Amino acid sequence: MLSEVRSPEERRLMILRGIDQDLTSLEIATEMGVNRWIVMKDLRAMKYNRDPELKQAYLDQVTRALVNRRSLTNVRDEKFHLMTGMTFQEKNFENMVNFYKPELVKILESENEYIAIMDLAKSVQRVLAHNEIITGRKYRRQISLKARGYLPKIGNIRSALMIV
Repeated sequence: MLSEVRSPEERRLMILRGIDQDLTSLEIATEMGVNRWIVMKDLRAMKYNRDPELKQAYLDQVTRALVNRRSLTNVRDEKFHLMTGMTFQEKNFENMVNFYKPELVKILESENEYIAIMDLAKSVQRVLAHNEIITGRKYRRQISLKARGYLPKIGNIRSALMIV
């Protein structure tokens, strides 16, 4: 094998180069022409000695993976935006308002929004608060302005309930 020919420093540099190229230990060993266990032994020694270049190589590898994942997410979000004309968050908000429309209309019809909101199940209150459909804390809970824009006007509430 070539492991006797190459010095430990050469192997170290080849291992770092392999990590920078996102290669596995087996691929690095194949590229070097040595047994996989030699690469594993060298990696273990580098970790034990707290090699700063190895640590940086691993950090760069993680950073590259995150950037790649974010770019794929951005492409997916752009496609969705082009198809629907809205973002995932806007579509999710609109779906939640439509799903909880009967409860929200009942809240709007009530004299006191806070009491009507507190009459809802705690799980429904949590979902509505998480999706920013209701706002406020304690005794100031009310339907958000953004959600009011999606709901029909109070005069049209009865007709909206008949449609639903």
